[in-house]
Amino acid sequence: MRLDLKSCALKLEPLRIAGVPEPYNLPWHLAMEQGRFAEAGIDLQWHTVHEGTGRMCQMLRDDELDMAVLVTEGAVRDILNGGPHRIVSTFVESPLPWGVHVPARSDLREAAQLKGVHLAISRPGSGSHIMAMLYAERLGWRPGPDDLEVVHNMEGAARRMEEGPPVIFLWETYVTSRYVEAGVMRRVDEVRGDWPGFVIVAREEFARTQPDAMREALAVLDRAVCGLDLSTHTVELVMQNAGFREELAREWLGHVQWRVGRPEEGSLRSLIAALKDLGLVPADASLVPALL
Repeated sequence: MRLDLKSCALKLEPLRIAGVPEPYNLPWHLAMEQGRFAEAGIDLQWHTVHEGTGRMCQMLRDDELDMAVLVTEGAVRDILNGGPHRIVSTFVESPLPWGVHVPARSDLREAAQLKGVHLAISRPGSGSHIMAMLYAERLGWRPGPDDLEVVHNMEGAARRMEEGPPVIFLWETYVTSRYVEAGVMRRVDEVRGDWPGFVIVAREEFARTQPDAMREALAVLDRAVCGLDLSTHTVELVMQNAGFREELAREWLGHVQWRVGRPEEGSLRSLIAALKDLGLVPADASLVPALL
């Protein structure tokens, strides 16, 4: 009996999902390359979004995506401000290490010098925005809109570092390493939240109308995560995907902890309290609307 591949392909459920171009999304890409989603009846349509969580939140609002992999603080902030999506799973359990960067050409060398310096962010509502606000609060000041400069992405931040007065830019420590080593940025500090680094969100309408496709995609991802080890092949994949040196790739793999499953509510409550203190979510915001 001859298999009609075209007919089979038509049965695949489309699923539009996005994530940043960082090695954290390696399990998704491995499962796609191995055809695991197609085997599960899912036409996974991956979108790489360089602008980060803030941009993906807007794409979810505009019905350009069904699901997205977002930094947790950005996901929670957007949901509690009316975003039509909900957290359906943790993805990276380990907190992200946010490096605090300044222009390498500047005289800024320690945290005590950073109070009042403008903050470069990818866009409002992004992880780089929220973590910068949290960090500034720790330094004893609260930036206003005029203290923020939108640079869109990592490359935009690197260009901004090389021109104009000094700015502070918070981004994932390992991803920015090449800019630090190239002498574009100087890392003067690092900050981590008390919550998972990344979560997976789904638009409410998609979760309601295609729950089986959503659950099956998460099941495929869970198997990909469980099958990922610290072998030489995995290290090589990280080196290729992220442009890391071997030593940095091994260090990064030792840091990251993937997990597919319901988030721990205590860590999210801690985040919501911090967002309330900064006035980034309504004062009466609660955890309930954030989780599916």
